[in-house]
Amino acid sequence: MPALQLDILDGINSIGGNKIALTGKGEGILLDFGVNIKKKREYVLGYRALTIANKLYYYLYSEILPRARGLYREDLMELDDRLNTLLGDVKEIDVQMCVFSHAHVDHYGAAGFLSKEIAIAVSNSMKTLMEAMLESSSLDIEGEIFSMRDRRSKKGERYERKVSIFEECAEIPEAPFRIIPYPVDHSIPASFGFLVEEASLAYTGDLRKHGLLNELTERFAEKVRDVDYLLIEGTRIDSSIRVPEHEVSREIRNYAKEKVDKLTCVIMSPTDVDRLRDLIKVAWELGKKPVICPRIAYLIDKLSDSKTKIAIPSLKDVGIYFERRSLTGGGYDLKSVNYRSWLKKTYLDRVDGKRAGELVKPDEIAERQDRYFFIMSGLDYILELVQIRPKPGSRIIVSTSEPHDEEQEIEWSKFERWVHLLRLDLRNVHSSGHADRESLIEIINEINPGKIIPIHTENPYEFQRLLKLGEIKCPVILPKPDEPLIL
Repeated sequence: MPALQLDILDGINSIGGNKIALTGKGEGILLDFGVNIKKKREYVLGYRALTIANKLYYYLYSEILPRARGLYREDLMELDDRLNTLLGDVKEIDVQMCVFSHAHVDHYGAAGFLSKEIAIAVSNSMKTLMEAMLESSSLDIEGEIFSMRDRRSKKGERYERKVSIFEECAEIPEAPFRIIPYPVDHSIPASFGFLVEEASLAYTGDLRKHGLLNELTERFAEKVRDVDYLLIEGTRIDSSIRVPEHEVSREIRNYAKEKVDKLTCVIMSPTDVDRLRDLIKVAWELGKKPVICPRIAYLIDKLSDSKTKIAIPSLKDVGIYFERRSLTGGGYDLKSVNYRSWLKKTYLDRVDGKRAGELVKPDEIAERQDRYFFIMSGLDYILELVQIRPKPGSRIIVSTSEPHDEEQEIEWSKFERWVHLLRLDLRNVHSSGHADRESLIEIINEINPGKIIPIHTENPYEFQRLLKLGEIKCPVILPKPDEPLIL
C-alpha cells in the first residue's frame, strides 16, 4: 500500500484545537477540527475582529486556523480575494471526511469553516450533544456544523452537510479508510478513540482511567494493541493527581450535608451527564429537590428524543429553573424575544405537560431555600443567585476544571467577587476528564505502540523524559505543524 502522510495541523504544544490530517493517493480524513481556545483568546479582540465578513481572514492570518488549501468553505473563499492570496503558497490538504472524537468544542468547534464537500462522521449521541450545545449558544459561522448558510446567496440558501453516523466498534460508513471507533471514558458521553487500520495508527481523542466508565478505556487499549503509531493526548502528563469520579459525588454530598438547612448550589459542565445523574441522586438522598438550569434540561430532552444509549437521568419530579427574562408578564412572558427558541421550547414543553419536570421560579427557591439543590451550568449562573438572595453562608460548590489561563483567571476573579458579595461558602471538587501521568504511562505500555506522537499537551517533552527514565519503552515523535510524517 502507498505511504500515508500525517499532518498535525494544530493541537501541538496546546491543550485542544486538535486538527489532524491523514492523507494518501488522493484520499484523506481529518481527525477532529476543534477550536484552539488558547490561541483564539490570544488574538480575538472583540466585535470588529468577529464580524462574519472578516472572520476567516483574521483566523487564517493569526493562524487560529491552519493555513492550508482545500479545507475551507467555498462561499467564504469566493467572497474574499484576500484569502486566496493568503493561502497562495501553502500546501493543499485533500480530505473527504472529518471524524470527530467527542462533543467538546476544542475538538469540533472550528468545523463550521470546513468546505461543504467534507462530510463529517459522528455517533448519533455525539451529534445530539453537539446540536443541543450549538442551539443554546450564540454562534454564527462556528455554529454551522451540520447546516450552513451560503453567504453568496441573497436568499440565504442553506446547505445540509453530509453526515455519516457511526456505531461503536464498527467501521465508519463511507470513510476513505477503514476506521474503527471504540468508546473511551471521558467527562462527556459518546467519546471515542479510533483505529485507522491502513496506517496501523490509533488516536486516543481525550480519555481517562478514573471515571465511571474506565473499563471502556481499558477495552480501547486492548483493541489497538501493537499499532505502529499512537496519537495520544497528554493534557495532564505533568500531573500525578487522580481524583476518581465516584469521590466527587461523595464530597459534594458531604459538603451539602454540612449545611442541609441552607440552599445548596453546584456548578458543573452541562454535558457531563454522568455527574448530573449522580447529583440528582445526591439531592434526593439529602431530602432536597433537585433543580437544573434550562440548558441542561434541553440537552436531556434532546438526548431522550434521539433514543440514545447514554444512561440519562429521569426528570420526573426534577425542577427546571425558570429564568426571568421578559419586561412583561411579571418577567415570565414566553412570547418575549428575550426567550430564545430553544429556551422557550424547554419551558413550553413543561407548561403544556409534554415533558417531565416542573418549572421553578427564583422566588420559589428564595422562600424555601433549605428545600432546594440547584444545579447550574457555568460560573455566569451565579448572577441568577442575585435574584434568589441565598442566606449568608449558603454553600456553592464548583465542580468544573480550574482556570488555566489568564482570561479564565479573570473570569474566576469576577465569580469570586460575586461569591463574597452574596456571602456564600465556596468549595471546589472536581474529577478531570483527562488521564494523569501514571494512567497515561499505563495506557502507553498496555498498547505497546511502535511510536507515540503526543498531542493535546503543553508539555510534550515530558514524554521524552519518561522514555529516558524507562517508564515507557517506545520512541517519541514530537510533531511539528510544517513537517508531515510519512507513515
